[in-house]
Amino acid sequence: MKHKSKIIKIMLPCSFVLAVCFFISQYCYINTSASLPLGIYLKTSRAIANGSFVVFHPTASQQPLVSKYVKGIPLMKRVAALPGQAYQLPPASDTDSKGRPITAFEPKTGIVPANHLVVVGNTKFSLDSRYIGFVPQSSILDTITPLLVFGL
Repeated sequence: MKHKSKIIKIMLPCSFVLAVCFFISQYCYINTSASLPLGIYLKTSRAIANGSFVVFHPTASQQPLVSKYVKGIPLMKRVAALPGQAYQLPPASDTDSKGRPITAFEPKTGIVPANHLVVVGNTKFSLDSRYIGFVPQSSILDTITPLLVFGL
């Protein structure tokens, strides 16, 4: 009987950990970059709006720049402007976080084209619209909301 009790004591926590991992993998994203506060973000079915958080894959034309920093993972950013809205990009840097040259997107102000978004991160080095330009709405995978974050 003691053997069964030990198995149950081991299986119960393991089952809980597996259930949490499954939930996170199916319904959440984990952010470990400085672009948004660190933590776990829950997928939502909310419409894209100013200030909402989105997850997207960079387009083929954005990929040469993005692949220097991240490979094969979607980016998570905050929406700063919607199609047809005026935008003004935050100040960009001439160098990345490691001091390497990086080119800022132009124009820094204007009107967001149809079916595109302007997205920003929390740091001047964030791979956002300051560097990659407009993000097509067709690239958006999910809208997300903070579930358990640090520093929001």
